[in-house]
Amino acid sequence: MNSKPDKDKEEASMDESEFEASLVQDSESDLIEAKTRIIEPKLDAPEPVAKPARPAWAGKIMGHFRLIRLIGEGKMGRVILARDINLYRLVALKVLCKRMKGIGVQQRVDQFLREARAAAEIEHPNVVHIYEINQHDGWWYIAMEMLDGGNLRDVIKGAGPLSTPRACSFVADAADALAVAHHLGIIHRDIKPANLMLTRHGRCKVADFGLVRMDDPNDPFDFTKRAVGSPLFMAPEVILRKKQTTAIDIYSLGATLFYALTGKAPFTGQKIKDILKKHTEGDIPDIRNVLANCPQTLARLISRAMAKDPAQRPSATDMAACLRAEAIVPQAGDTAFAGSSTFARQAVGADSGTVNILTQTQQPPTSGLYARVRNIVRTHWIAVLSGLIVAIALLGLYTTRNRLMGPSKPDPARLVQYFPDAPKSYGLLPPGTIPELVVISPKDAPQFSWVGKVSTDGFRFIASKRGKSFYPIDASEAVLIRSEDFTGYKTSAEAVADGKTPAK
Repeated sequence: MNSKPDKDKEEASMDESEFEASLVQDSESDLIEAKTRIIEPKLDAPEPVAKPARPAWAGKIMGHFRLIRLIGEGKMGRVILARDINLYRLVALKVLCKRMKGIGVQQRVDQFLREARAAAEIEHPNVVHIYEINQHDGWWYIAMEMLDGGNLRDVIKGAGPLSTPRACSFVADAADALAVAHHLGIIHRDIKPANLMLTRHGRCKVADFGLVRMDDPNDPFDFTKRAVGSPLFMAPEVILRKKQTTAIDIYSLGATLFYALTGKAPFTGQKIKDILKKHTEGDIPDIRNVLANCPQTLARLISRAMAKDPAQRPSATDMAACLRAEAIVPQAGDTAFAGSSTFARQAVGADSGTVNILTQTQQPPTSGLYARVRNIVRTHWIAVLSGLIVAIALLGLYTTRNRLMGPSKPDPARLVQYFPDAPKSYGLLPPGTIPELVVISPKDAPQFSWVGKVSTDGFRFIASKRGKSFYPIDASEAVLIRSEDFTGYKTSAEAVADGKTPAK
C-alpha cells in the first residue's frame, strides 16, 4: 500500500504529463534547433556547470502563448513565464491544476474565475494587470502582467530589512490598491510579503487574489468557513472563524509592514498552532522593541493596524495617507518624532488639539512650540490683537486699491528676464506681442462650418452636439461649429433643457 507522499507524487506526475500532452509543438523552435550546429567542447576545457533540467513543455504553445520557463508553483497551480505570439509581450501565465485535494472541480474553477475577475475589476496602477482568462484543452489559465522586480519577501530575504521611507512607500502602494478593492466590496484575504510584487521603477503591486471574497452575505464562496490564508499574517477573526470584513486585510498589511521593517514576522513559533494562538491571544507587538529607531507614530500605526478588535483598525485610505507621510524626510530639529511628518504626528494625535484618525479620540496637547505660542498670546494679548487689527485694515486697503485700479496689464516682455536662454519666439508671432481676438464673420466661415449648409429657420441659438455651451446664432464662436455637429434651439431655455450652458 502506497504512502500518502507517494500518492501526492503520483498525482503531480500525472498532472505534469497531461499538461505536456495537451500543448502544441512549436514548429518555429524545431526549425531553429534543426539549423543549430553543435560544437563539441575541447578536452582541456573546464567542466561545464550543470544546468537545471528543462521542462518538457518549455517551448511549446498553450493557446497563443509560447511557454518559456517556470516562475513559481503552489497548491492552486503553476506560474509560467510565457510570450504572447501575437503581441510579442512577456506575460506571467497562471495555470490552474486539474487535481486539488478537498476541492471539487467546479468549485476550483469557480474560484479561479473569481480571482481573475476580481483583479480585473480593480482598475488601479498598484494591482497586477489581468490581460486574459481562457482555457486550453481543459487547462484554465490567467495571463497577467509580468513584473521582473520580484516580491517583497524575496527582496527582504536577499537584501535585509528595508529603510523606513522605502518600506512605507511600498506598503502605502498596497494600501492604495486595497482602498479601491474595499470600496468595491472585495476582500483580498491573503495579504503577505510574497503577494506584494515590485517593479523596476520602485512601485508595489498587489497580486494573487486566489482567496478573494466579496463583502456580501450572499457570496457563495465557502472557503470562509475555514481559516484560509498565511498563518504568519492572518487576522485573529479569520483564525477564530468569525465574521470577516475588509479589516482582515488591514491586519495582514500591518504585519507585512512589521516584516518589511524588521525582516521577521510579528509572531513566530515552532508550530503553526503556536503562531495562531499568539495572533488571537498574544499582546500586540511593539516594533520598537525590535527596531529601536522606529518613529513613534509609525509604531502606533502598526499597533493600531494589528488591533485584536477589527473596529479599532484604520481604513486602507487612512493607512495609505499615514504611510505616505512617514515616507517624507523628517523635519530638522524634530527629535521626539524623528522620521515622522507633521501629518503623521497629527494622525496619531501627537499635536495639540488634534483628533487621532486611527482611534477617533482626542489627544492631549504637547509641550514645545504650542506652549510657547500660547504663553505669548496670554502675556501680550493686547499687542497681538492690535497687530491683527492693523493687518486686517491693510488687507482691506490693498483689496480696495486693486478693485479701483483694475487688474494689472500683462507684460510678456518681462518673461525674457526669467527665461534668458529661451528662443526668441516659440510661435509665429514676434516676441513680446499678445495675440488679438480674431472675430470670424459668416462670410469668412471655414469649409467645415455649418454656415450655408444647414437651414437655420426659427433657430436663435446653436451648439455643437459634443459641446457643453450654446451661442447666439450670430456669435463669432458659432461659426466654428461643424455642420455635422450643428444643433439648433429656438430659445435659450430649450438649450438649457438639453444640458447646455450659456457661453461666457
